[in-house]
Amino acid sequence: MDYRNILIVGAGIAGKLLKEDIEKNVNDAKIIGFVDDQELVEIGLNVIGKIEELSKISKIYKIDEIIIAIPSADGELMRKILLNSLKNRTKIRLVPRSQHVIGQNDVKYADVKDFALEDFLGRPFLKQNVEKLKEFYNNKIVFITGGAGSIGSEIVRQLIDLGVKKVVVYDNSEYLIFNIDQNLKEKNIPKEKYRLVIGSILNREKMSSIIKEEQPDFIFHAAAYKHVYLMEDNIDEAIMNNVIGTKNVVDAAIENEIKNFIFISTDKVVNPTSIMGSTKKLAEYYIKCIGDSKTKFNIVRFGNVINSNGSVLPLFERQIRENRLITVTHKDVRRFFMSIREAAQLVVTSIARDNHGEIYILDMGELINIYEAALCLIRTKNLIPDEDVEINIIGLKDGEKMIEELFTEKEMGNLVKTEIDNVFQLKNHEECPMDINEVVADLKILLESNANQDELRSRFIKIFPSLKK
Repeated sequence: MDYRNILIVGAGIAGKLLKEDIEKNVNDAKIIGFVDDQELVEIGLNVIGKIEELSKISKIYKIDEIIIAIPSADGELMRKILLNSLKNRTKIRLVPRSQHVIGQNDVKYADVKDFALEDFLGRPFLKQNVEKLKEFYNNKIVFITGGAGSIGSEIVRQLIDLGVKKVVVYDNSEYLIFNIDQNLKEKNIPKEKYRLVIGSILNREKMSSIIKEEQPDFIFHAAAYKHVYLMEDNIDEAIMNNVIGTKNVVDAAIENEIKNFIFISTDKVVNPTSIMGSTKKLAEYYIKCIGDSKTKFNIVRFGNVINSNGSVLPLFERQIRENRLITVTHKDVRRFFMSIREAAQLVVTSIARDNHGEIYILDMGELINIYEAALCLIRTKNLIPDEDVEINIIGLKDGEKMIEELFTEKEMGNLVKTEIDNVFQLKNHEECPMDINEVVADLKILLESNANQDELRSRFIKIFPSLKK
């Protein structure tokens, strides 16, 4: 019988259990040995090298499959393993990074899986007090703008799992509304649990009428234009959707005396260098400058969301699949990443604190080098960078930063840990430095006068000197 030579990365408990399971239940596999950088390893395991020697070991021992058996590994370690195995096409998989595996030491070869994007970005698990959240959302109605998008639809799924009375999804995309409708039907979600509405936040009358009709307890405002480089050439649309659209949703919430409102913002608002970031910053200011209101307003700031619509990593996956070519703007560009699941959890959990006037930020961990992430992604497909898949460096896009920030230097000293795992609250954050109603009115006048893109950009540069010219 021909045996498959298997190399296990990680000579700890998970590696030992995996070895035992393979030897007992997998007839055509042979464990060649282990790779580990740690000096303390499980007794009886044959450690034949360190992680930095992976490519050499794979060649010498003619390895057919590499399995990473470190379920608690963070992203930095996962990327180190992948980056040290770039020179071979050996199949590489991993023991699932799950709470069940970590807590129960339940390691089986049958459960070994291919890489997901979250695995080599290594996001931590966000713990939730599910019972407390179920109690909070019991018999509640939630209205979500942009609710059919990648993040919005995940919020919908989590809310339904938490037992809300009803979710009202308001989105301007017929295609995305169709998709979420199909998804909810396939999961046999009762029709009375949700309502799907095709509508724009710029249609204030329709939106306000539906809010008045449904009387939601909470509004999550996720609708926005988010692609930085596209908004650089479509400033009028960025203003209409991200500023005036947000004003419409906020005003409708106040008029209908909605209990709680969460605005989904972005790390691009920090010292904004783009039109997208600037418009979202103005939206934050509009919310901060609201006077007395029966509605409690809070903000959550996201970094880049893995696998969200238009995110860079799914773009890389498509480029690999279709063209065997990846385009990276710069070798030194670095970004924060969070999963769609985490993004939705941050929204769902933050509103349950029932505060007012807060900004919530997830501990995003380390900044990820995008070029290294591209190399890792190629390797997870069992391909070799620059041989099987070319990487082209195309230069920074308009409005793009080299390194993202989640808070200003002034805000940094005001971060306070909350009782929610990995979530910070921004205390004494920067107040509104301008008459925001006057600024919004001025922008509306410019739009109504058909001001060109240069005139609109000049107005934004006066508001935000950090904006790139």
